[in-house]
Amino acid sequence: MDDISTIATIVTTVSVVIGVVFALLELRHLTDTRKTEIIMRIYDRFGSREMVEAITKVGNAKFETIEDYKNKYGFTEVTEIAVLFEGLGVLLEQKLIDIRMVDRLFGPSLNSLWERMQPVLYARRKGLKEPFFFSHFESLIKELSAYRNKN
Repeated sequence: MDDISTIATIVTTVSVVIGVVFALLELRHLTDTRKTEIIMRIYDRFGSREMVEAITKVGNAKFETIEDYKNKYGFTEVTEIAVLFEGLGVLLEQKLIDIRMVDRLFGPSLNSLWERMQPVLYARRKGLKEPFFFSHFESLIKELSAYRNKN
């Protein structure tokens, strides 16, 4: 009888361990799926007509000073783009999306947009007296750079 009891205990223990492992694997899969859904929704927004037009306008802007930029173009498009990537930066900092996916989907565009927008955003920080204005966008650029340097 002791043998049957021991075998039953072992079978129960193994079953519980297998169940826990399976649950952990399933949870990991669901987390990865959710991260993919989040990044693809942002990527959809990035590819929208409005965003493409905003990026084109910002990319083609010619200006001497921030005041010149403001008078010619306003800050709507810069803000629209920065809001999108600020959100991406927050999601990345919170580990809700994967840096690899961000790099593959947005990589080169992010760097060129940041370089183009940086003087305007820094001037807006100073003018608004908000030193952290779109700082998550800037963190995103730094994290991408560090990721690329590792790989």
